[in-house]
Amino acid sequence: MTKTIAIVGTLDTKGEEVRYLKELIERRGYKATVIDTGILGAAPFPAEITREQVAEAARADLKEIISLGDESKAIATMAEGASKIVQELHSSGGLDGIIALGGSMGTSLGIVVMKALPLLMPKLMVSTVAFLPILSPHVVGKDLTVMPTVADIWGLNRITNRVLENAAGAIVGMAENYEEKRAPEKPLIGVTTLGSSACKYVFWIKPLLEAKGYEVAVFHANGIGGGAFEQYVEQGLLAGALDFAFFELANQLYDTNLGMDRLEAIGKRGIPQVVAPGAAHWLSWYGPPETIPSRFKDRMLFWHNPLTVGIPMTTDELALVAETMARKLNKAVGPTVLLIPTQGFSEYDKPGGRFYHLEGRKAFIEALKRHTEPRIKVIELDMHINDPEFAQEAVTIFDSMMKEEGAYQAV
Repeated sequence: MTKTIAIVGTLDTKGEEVRYLKELIERRGYKATVIDTGILGAAPFPAEITREQVAEAARADLKEIISLGDESKAIATMAEGASKIVQELHSSGGLDGIIALGGSMGTSLGIVVMKALPLLMPKLMVSTVAFLPILSPHVVGKDLTVMPTVADIWGLNRITNRVLENAAGAIVGMAENYEEKRAPEKPLIGVTTLGSSACKYVFWIKPLLEAKGYEVAVFHANGIGGGAFEQYVEQGLLAGALDFAFFELANQLYDTNLGMDRLEAIGKRGIPQVVAPGAAHWLSWYGPPETIPSRFKDRMLFWHNPLTVGIPMTTDELALVAETMARKLNKAVGPTVLLIPTQGFSEYDKPGGRFYHLEGRKAFIEALKRHTEPRIKVIELDMHINDPEFAQEAVTIFDSMMKEEGAYQAV
């Protein structure tokens, strides 16, 4: 059966390039469905899904969208319509991959449309703003592949031709092996971490879970992975989780460029979770020294590598992180256990460690317990989070929760 790839683009401004991309994909034996999200100028060729149909999918009329006189609202409306169309194509089995082409306007539309599709479906954004802050981890789907155009998208030439040829090859290659997920044989469990240098518990937790019949997906909470973890939960792809890395939450509170909202999706979905405050006791900044905010420069900074610096937190800052964690946990509607490893939260939280701060840890634990509601089960363990015994205890508790909830059914 011929596979289908959707091409999202504004034919009034990128028609020549979209047509060439369509031809490249069809030469490889695939069906290319063009979705025209243009608004003003004429389309140089008929799209399989017209701009009028896109507007109609957003419960709007194209003339009404044009009359808004507001580019931002117009793009948002067309993005809504295109999102609904690709969702319908996917649900009907008529979509195996998607590619979008654009400048800042087309990119802002394309990333919204792709976010509407399931995680790990082949998605490629060919963009003139590929490495600019507009495509931060906070606004794009965590499975999105981005390709820079190198030159502006302004007609076909030896540069744009090669970029589009590469793009066609990339999306076809991704779609070649893409299949809708089979019925899973094992429940998929998410485990969050922050790399093996700080969080070694995964070395023990993963095989322990697998020995009990679970499939394990590990998410690196480094400013991107935590968001992917939350997105996986939102889409119902995880049966439960051991959420042990809150580096991104701490960074969000203190406005670094690694922050991301965390500890939300599982609570709303109600699946079993065991939570521990791993990697929640320091901040980081991605970038060269001159980009570090002045408010942090008088602290004892630790350079993890030339572009990543670790920043210690004060006692008051640690207490606020703990309070924030507790308030988020209190919203959970499903089975939740909070484990507190009183001997430390990462490899850096040991005597002599880079971010060892005993007073701060005690304040963190006190605030965490004080603000956590009684209905959340809190267990203090006289262990370090990276002790093998801690991993064993966490997995035993989690497995018991899964059995009690009848949650062994894979999702």
